[in-house]
Amino acid sequence: MSELDRSPRDPAGVASGEAEASHPGPARSRRLAARVLLASAVLLGVLVVSAMLTSNIGPQPVPPVEVARSVWRRIVDLLHGSGAVYRSSWDRVLWDARLPRVALGVIVGSSLSVAGAGLQGLLMNPLADPYIIGVSAGAAVGASFAILLHFDRLAAGLGTSLCAFAAAVLTMVIVYRLALTGRRLRTESFILAGVVVGSFMWGLVTLAMSVAEGDLQSVVSWLLGNLGGETDWKVVGAAFAVSLVGGAVLLALGRELNIIALGEDSARQLGVEVERLKRLVILATALITAVAVSVSGIIGFVGLVIPHIARRIVGPDHRLLLPSAALLGASFLIWADAGARVIIPGMEIPVGVVTALLGTPFFLYLLRTRSAE
Repeated sequence: MSELDRSPRDPAGVASGEAEASHPGPARSRRLAARVLLASAVLLGVLVVSAMLTSNIGPQPVPPVEVARSVWRRIVDLLHGSGAVYRSSWDRVLWDARLPRVALGVIVGSSLSVAGAGLQGLLMNPLADPYIIGVSAGAAVGASFAILLHFDRLAAGLGTSLCAFAAAVLTMVIVYRLALTGRRLRTESFILAGVVVGSFMWGLVTLAMSVAEGDLQSVVSWLLGNLGGETDWKVVGAAFAVSLVGGAVLLALGRELNIIALGEDSARQLGVEVERLKRLVILATALITAVAVSVSGIIGFVGLVIPHIARRIVGPDHRLLLPSAALLGASFLIWADAGARVIIPGMEIPVGVVTALLGTPFFLYLLRTRSAE
């Protein structure tokens, strides 16, 4: 059985890792740290090269060497406290348009990938992705009605993102409360609540689209996913801060996510506070999914596909899987966005379309291999 075919529930793929995680030793800790550093260094190198190359793609090509020079000059300027200085026409193209877009792609791709890996580990379901909990549908409702009511012009043009984020968080709270039985959160109830609430939210989105009239194109464009909107460094900074906090929480829970693959009863016997783990993972994944969707729209399949690819490369240990999935997802999405700009000459298609076209065949392959087990 290949690594990809092993679900987070399969003890053949993870049991030894959880047993080691529950009794860590200095030698094991050093080996794990070395593996994390090596994988992170390689994938970070891939990401840096990808960012430089994709920054060159657009109506006005910028040579990669000029991208590197511009970034280095900006770092030097910041270190000397001289602020932003445009020394060439390329600098303005890069820092006002290309690099904010690439940076947003890095944040969204890594956020969705980490959220997908965390949910697959917690729910022990290889087909789980960040959108299964209904957060994306809630964000779609917030964004759709913000566009219809022209709230998109508020907060210096950030009204759509803020409304989407607020609606996503509200949806998360509703799903969580519906799934609670006493003080216990049942994963099956959580998934069902996410599907049901998400379906209701998509009904509201359909209602908004039916009365949109002149704003219909804006609503559809947002729903299809797009990194090329009104993106500036303030949006990038805010999204990065929230995503960093959520990702750090998930990474800190990596050992517990390993152990829970043995089952909730076994995890409790090994000292894991299962209900606390569920709350923290759900909160962190919902938060970073909400911020990703609020700034980019619906970009599907990233949170489903990338964790499986990362699992094949580095294995099922979440302490290694989560950072690897983040870096891999970031590279994947900025290349998908670059492809969206060049697939049809003279026209830019939504990046969500590209990820769907790439992710659907993999999803079907995953279903096929799962049904053949």
